[in-house]
Order: sequence, then structure tokens, then C-alpha cells
Amino acid sequence: MLPPPLLLALAAPSALAAGEPGPVLVPGEPVTYAIVVGSNRPGPGQEPLSYAHLDADRMATVLEQVGGFQADRVLRLHDPDADVLREAIEGFGPVLEAHAARGEATSLVFYYSGHARAQGLDLGDEVYALTELRAGLEGLDADLTLVVLDACQSGALTETKGILAAADFSTSSLGALDTEGFAVIASSTASELSQESRRLGGSFFTHHLSTGLLGAADVDRDGLVTLSEAYGYAYQHTLADTARTAVGAQHATLETDLRGQGELVLSRVSRGDAVLRLPEELRAELLFQLQPAGTVIAEVHKAPGEVVDLGLPWGDYLVLVDRDDRFSECRLALLGDEPVALDLDAGCRRLTPAAVARKGLSEEPPPPARGPLTIETSLGLLAPRSSDYTSTLGRFDFGPGVIDGLDAVGNLNASYGWTEHLAFVLTTGKLDDERRSRNMTTEDSAGTELDVEHGFQWFSNRVGLAARGQLPLLRGWLVPYAQGGGGLAWTTSTYTTWEGGAYAEHKELHVGPHLAAAGGLQLMPRMGDYQGFGLFTQLEWVTAPVLRNELGETHDVGGTSLVLGIRVGG
Repeated sequence: MLPPPLLLALAAPSALAAGEPGPVLVPGEPVTYAIVVGSNRPGPGQEPLSYAHLDADRMATVLEQVGGFQADRVLRLHDPDADVLREAIEGFGPVLEAHAARGEATSLVFYYSGHARAQGLDLGDEVYALTELRAGLEGLDADLTLVVLDACQSGALTETKGILAAADFSTSSLGALDTEGFAVIASSTASELSQESRRLGGSFFTHHLSTGLLGAADVDRDGLVTLSEAYGYAYQHTLADTARTAVGAQHATLETDLRGQGELVLSRVSRGDAVLRLPEELRAELLFQLQPAGTVIAEVHKAPGEVVDLGLPWGDYLVLVDRDDRFSECRLALLGDEPVALDLDAGCRRLTPAAVARKGLSEEPPPPARGPLTIETSLGLLAPRSSDYTSTLGRFDFGPGVIDGLDAVGNLNASYGWTEHLAFVLTTGKLDDERRSRNMTTEDSAGTELDVEHGFQWFSNRVGLAARGQLPLLRGWLVPYAQGGGGLAWTTSTYTTWEGGAYAEHKELHVGPHLAAAGGLQLMPRMGDYQGFGLFTQLEWVTAPVLRNELGETHDVGGTSLVLGIRVGG
């Protein structure tokens, strides 16, 4: 996902000299147009992409902000089919011919972010062949055409782009597009996979190329970013970031067959709405998020010894700062035309490690509590309550069972993580159960005395819904939580008597509401990239006054329980 259009737009219809670089060409002479395509739609056997639209929009915005492109000359397409893309390319024919008839030089940028195979671009179920793409672009009367293609396919922690490692899409396929008047940029070599970043909300390469064009790549500090400066900046920072990923290092490639003139100027920092100046002595990594949406505009690795100017859109920014692993966030407003110096001593506050992970300075995936569905099962002990109901049983000589004071309980939960800090929990489980009995003497039909036992027992269950507030710590390894809710409880009571020479049972069903509150602690260790299995312990208080007798007395079949369990999912 590369931002090539800038390259063209700002440059005269020319290219890098085959040998020594020529003089810098001041942009503005050629009339520049761009076709910017983002396609998240998958082809057969592929998964939908997450960031192709965002990368395409970022490219178009940077072109308009600092590349000198007029907004009405940048055509944005999201998820086009083959016919729509074909018609879009053909539609530029009459426009470019009219410029040529007036003797005006023109440049055209074609940018594509999405799925692709070695033979072409995947547009849903259709494949738009590279041979047709080349023929369509060559058929246009532009003096210079820049093609930027980035094959994307989602992966895990850093989503993998590109079809298969063996698909050979990158440079060898792009080579078929090279001809006089064409330039091609690829985000990786033929044997590598391009990668996306969840933290950046797009591809590593597009992000760093865009940041470079905003001014970070202006090595000689003349306010102009050339093709070689932007490409060198994007190459180095993409390689550094991807070298730490599970997929491996990614090397960007540049192929040109644009002969005879000086180096291309891609952007002017002064064209930005506002200019932010990073001081010479600053050493930090800075992530700029435009508020209120939180869109990542730029990420800069600032080294001491030089002043860096960035051309940024007007607005309010949240700047996340990493200075030697000391993290902070700063509020910044860019509203005027004069350069603004970044002051990290004003309007800034320190961040805790947990806040750093939440705010996006880490490539770690979100903690497991954010997963869509988690199954929990637990076993433990419940301390039941006494009541007037149980006292009455005692007065009628119904004594407690062998174990008095503790009941075994078990729960089965389904937890849905609505956000990182909020989940909804569907709970079903066992509450209080008890068996009481009394011995009595009776006579059979022959007048013989018999010792018989009368028994009374109940068994209680519940089902309910709770809201759980949780605080992931240590990157999700440790998650304390508290929850509250309620639902339905029911108890089946059984009275066993000796009647007519045999035992008889009389059953009743008692139904009513219950309320519950609990606190717990989850332990969710990471196993490689998987963090969906763990343990938890929970202390819970439940009230469920549902068991009633004919005297109007009620027994609460709830109590206080302590359970241990396992969690799977998320």
C-alpha cells in the first residue's frame, strides 16, 4: 500500500536519471491526475482485508495535502468490480488528450491496495489481468505514468498481505508493466510477503512512505521530498519494523524506466495546512493521531542533531511519545499557518504500561477479554443461609444432613466481550441443595411397630445475565473483574412420607428471581500468539428467596460461594 501518486503529481513528466541525479524539478508544470483504488473484498479462498480502504484514503489525502493534487483530479474507488475499474481508466482518455492537444504535460498515478495474484488484481470473484491494466494505462495520452500495486491478504498479529509466498507477484510480475514513461513501486521483493499493522491501521510501507512525504524524509531540509528521499525513508523504516514481526523482514523495491531528466520531487512540506517543527535535540518515537477519530497520520523516529518539519492537516492531535521506554501522551492543536514547535513539556502526561498497550504503541494483540465469546466452567463450595423456614424444619425434628454448612456448586458461563473493559455473561448453575430427615415409629396392618424415615429435600438452580467490568493488566495475563446481574431461580422440593405401607413422594416447584454480585481474577497466559485459555477464581454473593412453605415463610437458596474454573476462547 504505497503512496505513489505523490511521486508523479509533484514531478514534471520525467524520472530518475540513469546515472547521476539531475537538477530538482520544481513541481507545478505538469497537470496531475490520480486513480486511487482500495479493495477489501476477498477473492476465492481469501479473507476480507481490513485496511485497504484506509490506506487508499490515506494516499489520496497525502496527495492532496502536500503533493499538489487538486481534490477533483483524484478519483477514489472502494471495492470496484472489473467493469467499474476499466471504465474509470478509459474515462481519463479524453481528458488527457485534451491537455495534449493544448501542449500541456500530464502525469497519471495509478494506486491499488487489495488482494492480487500473479496474473492480476483480485476484485472480488473477478481477476483484472495485469496485461489489461498495462494496455489500458499505456493507451492513455499521459507523459508519465506511475503504477503502485500492493497485494494484500489478512493474517494474524501483523496481517500478511499477498497471496502465497510462491505466487511471485511482486517484482517479476510488475516487471511486465515497465516501459518508457512508466515507473513501478512494490512494497516487497518477489519472495517476500508485504505486511499490515493493526497498530498503524494499515500497511507498514504505505504508512512510512506517507510519513516521509509529509516531511520526515526530507534529508537535506530544503522543504522538498524527492522520490529517492521518500523511497529511502520508507525502505529503512519498513525493514526495521517488519524485522521484528513473525512474518519477517520486508524489503521495498523501486523499478523505473524513466530516462533523461532530473530527480522527481514528490511533495512540499509547506503545502501542508500547518507545519509542525520537531526540535533538534529531541530523541523520541512519536505517533500522531488526529482527533476525534484517532486516525494515525504519521509515526516519526526522531534522532537528535537535526530539525524535522512535518506538513500536517489542521486539527487537534494526540501525540503518543516514547522516550527511552518512558511513555507519555500530549495534546496538540494545529490551527494556524505559522510553523509550530513541538513542546513535550507542556500539555503532556505520563502513561502506565497498561495505558500504553490500550493506546496503540504496541503491536501486541488486544487482551483476551476482547474476544467475541469465551466459555467458562467452574466448581466450588457455597455457604448457604439459614432462615425461619429452616428453623421450622428443625422444630419438626427435620435435622440437617451429614455435612452441614457447605454445599457443592458448579457454574457454566458464556462471556461475550463487548469491549476491552466490558463483557456480558450468561450464567447457569447450581445453588443450595439440602436433605433433612426425621425418624418416626408407626404400625403396619398387623400392628407391628416399624421405624420409618420421613425426608425433606430441595435442589436449586439458576440462569441469569450479568455485566462484567474488567481491567486487563500485563498485556492481558492478569484480569481482575467485578460483575453484577440477575435472572431466574427455581427450586424443586420433595417430601417423602410413609403411606399405606410404602413410601410416597410429594414434589413442588418454586420459581422466583435472583440477584448476584461477584468479583474475580483471571490468569490468561500467552502461548505463542494464542491467549485463549486460562484459569480464574471467583467469590460470589447470590440472593434467591424462592422456597416457601404454607406458613408464609421463605428460604433464600442463595449464599456466598468460592469457585475455581477454566476459561476457553476469546
